[in-house]
Amino acid sequence: MMRVLPAISPTYHQGTVGMIATLLVIAADEWDRGASRRLEENQAMRDLFRKAAPVVSDKALSDRLKQLASSSDTDYRVSALEDNNCALRAALIELHTQIESQSGNEAREIENAIWKEIAKSTERRRLSTAAF
Repeated sequence: MMRVLPAISPTYHQGTVGMIATLLVIAADEWDRGASRRLEENQAMRDLFRKAAPVVSDKALSDRLKQLASSSDTDYRVSALEDNNCALRAALIELHTQIESQSGNEAREIENAIWKEIAKSTERRRLSTAAF
């Protein structure tokens, strides 16, 4: 990219080619880490659900969290992992809503663990390219 870009004119076309090249680098990075990130994230949420289930006062939610905690990713296609990720994230939102309404130290510990996982998830999704 650094060799070809200066040879392109006018400047507008340089910018366009540079943008396309950057998008390809980002797509390649996501292609490479897509399954790994989702597997890591899914497992982290399952671990969190395992810890949270006994603390949650809503029995139906607690049972659902236990079920999700014992589930696993068996299909490693990114689309299947993403489907699982979306289902787990929906449960995480429900857990977060429930745990915020509960009192006690255990509930606060779970709430803090949720926020930590959200921060870690954001870091996992960070683009590895320079200024992005």
